[in-house]
Amino acid sequence: MSVSSSATDTELFTSLRGGEASALDELFRRHYVPLCRTAIRLVRDPAAAEDIVQDFFALLWTKRTNLPSDTPAVGPYLRTAVRNRSLNYLRDRKRIPVGDGEVPETAADRSQQPAAVLENEELQQRINAAIDRLPERCRLVFVMSKLEHMSHREIADGLDISVKTVENQMTRAYKFLRQYLSCFLFLISLIHG
Repeated sequence: MSVSSSATDTELFTSLRGGEASALDELFRRHYVPLCRTAIRLVRDPAAAEDIVQDFFALLWTKRTNLPSDTPAVGPYLRTAVRNRSLNYLRDRKRIPVGDGEVPETAADRSQQPAAVLENEELQQRINAAIDRLPERCRLVFVMSKLEHMSHREIADGLDISVKTVENQMTRAYKFLRQYLSCFLFLISLIHG
């Protein structure tokens, strides 16, 4: 049986769970390019990004019977999964980029020092750990906003929630991250104060 190209992402996801290969093909056709963009923004290597996304789609097929049946929005689910796989790729290679590559000169000079490299890696690990500790919906909203650069309206539409709920989740995420990272950031400020 073939799925219609007019089927919604949710219908395709349901068909995929049922073993329909054409559903995977249609999801791939719809989401491959945007997912590659998400991965490229993180890993900064187009070939690696394509590998990450292709491997993810292969994994989707392999694990199709274990996919969640209550996925509220397939697009954000796929982006979050690719984001996590991209971060795993970076963590495995110890190449976690800071920002978008624009580093002030003094920071660039300091970043060559071994202590600074260790601090940056540890800070990134702590930030990733803090994000992972956020409640699921809060984490999803935060990732969509800060790592995928989506507007509050886009997030609200994608998750079928109100913009106010998105704002509340972001406030909750910021509060948690400040508390979780405050001790570590305080120690760094004392050392470099």
